Amino acid sequence: MIQSIHDADIGHIHFKVHAQSRRIIIRMLNDGIQVTLPDVRFYDHALQMIEANRGAIIEKRRAGVHHPSFPIDEAHPLKTFTFDVSVIAADRTNLFFQLRNGLLKVEYPKQVSIHDHDLQKKIQAGIVYFMRQDAKRVLPVRMQEWSSKTGLVYKSLKIQSSTSRWGSCSSTNSINLSLFLMLLPERLIDYVIVHELCHTIEHNHSVRFWAQVASILPAYKELRQELKKHPLSMWAKTAY
Repeated sequence: MIQSIHDADIGHIHFKVHAQSRRIIIRMLNDGIQVTLPDVRFYDHALQMIEANRGAIIEKRRAGVHHPSFPIDEAHPLKTFTFDVSVIAADRTNLFFQLRNGLLKVEYPKQVSIHDHDLQKKIQAGIVYFMRQDAKRVLPVRMQEWSSKTGLVYKSLKIQSSTSRWGSCSSTNSINLSLFLMLLPERLIDYVIVHELCHTIEHNHSVRFWAQVASILPAYKELRQELKKHPLSMWAKTAY
């Protein structure tokens, strides 16, 4: 049986064999791609095909990413791992952001509707800016703590703005984490970190992989389900 593999840019690559298929078929999934083969003998050719079309596959996956549809306003407060967001209409002509003591204050011109599309995009972009700064400060520390605790070693860590997955681990054990992890509670951030660290020894989602995750986080199934159902998962559409 051909098992799934993990690619840092594409995500999880799931293989299946369908005897009635006459060619290799690649289909986009939430967590990566599914590759249907006419026979197991086509496996190496499928890998070559994926590599030859890597750019197009990545672009197609990005095209399927959507930002949250809910507004960020007084009635819909937003809480990140390191700060709360307060949005206030003010007597001003421009947007104003101030992060102090765990509170990001956002003031916008009161003559502009908070539901204005362009305003919402700018507010979200500002929030993401501060999330990125905190992600670069917080996530590497937590990653190193879990690495020391588990003995699982990674080559490098990058904080990216991926909205297609929470994290990824390359074949060389270079880990990427999405800055949108900062929208999750601590226990789910740690689950994603442990998940990616376990990929340093099992680059797939085999029984051995999940056994490794369970040895570190016995309640991983509950955490996995909570992550899937988390209301802010729409910021990072992914299946973990």
